[in-house]
Amino acid sequence: MANIGVVRARLIAGAVLAGVFIVAGVADASLPPPGFGRSVDVGLVSGRVVVTPPGGRSFVLGTNDRNVPLGSLIDATHGRVDLRAAPPPGRAGATAARVEDAQFYDGAFRVTQSARNPVAEIRLAGGNTAACLANAAERDGLAPRRARPHKLVRLLWASGSGSFRTVGHYSAGTVLGTRWLTEDFCDGTLVRVAEGVVAVEDFATQTTVTVRAGHSVFTPAAAAAPR
Repeated sequence: MANIGVVRARLIAGAVLAGVFIVAGVADASLPPPGFGRSVDVGLVSGRVVVTPPGGRSFVLGTNDRNVPLGSLIDATHGRVDLRAAPPPGRAGATAARVEDAQFYDGAFRVTQSARNPVAEIRLAGGNTAACLANAAERDGLAPRRARPHKLVRLLWASGSGSFRTVGHYSAGTVLGTRWLTEDFCDGTLVRVAEGVVAVEDFATQTTVTVRAGHSVFTPAAAAAPR
C-alpha cells in the first residue's frame, strides 16, 4: 500500500527500476480517494489509455488523474496506467489515506472489488477468441474436435507492490510485490514473473502455487473451468 501523497514519487522510482523512464501525470488534490467496492483512481503514466465507464462514454485519459467506477474498461494496450484501489477493510493500517498501487500496460482490463473478493481484481478483457472456437463440423459432431491452438488471445503486464489479483481465463495471479505478465491463450493461461513473487490459482483444481522471478506457470484449458 502507498500513501496517496507519495504515489507519484513511487511511480517514477518503480519505472526506473523496470528500466523505463516515464513522466507521470498530475495528481489532483481534489480527486476523491478510491472507494472500496465502488471506484478506483487512475492516472496516465505514458502513451494512450482509453477508459469506458459502465454504461458511459469512452474518454482518453489526460494529464489529470480520474476517479472511475468499478467495472470500467481500461484499455492500456498502447499505454501505461497507474491504478490505485482501496485496501480491503480490516487490514492492518488500512485508512482512507492509504491505497493499493500498481501500474498496468500492454493490455485491456476491468477492475472489480467486493466484500466477497476484497482484493482488487484486474480481469483481462478484449482479444480475438474466434480462432479458439470449434468450426461448424466439429460443433455438430461431423468431425473430430481439434486440440485448442496455442494462440495468444490477450495479455496484460503489471508492476507494483499493492494487493491486486490479475484474472485470466483459466487462472489468476495474486501479487506479492512484483512485476508479472498474464497471458490468455486459446488452450490455457500463462503467468510469468519478471520480479518478485506471484501466487497463482488454478480455477479447476482450486490449488495455488507460488511462482518466483524468472519462472512461469501454464494452466491448460483442459484442466480448468474458465472464468
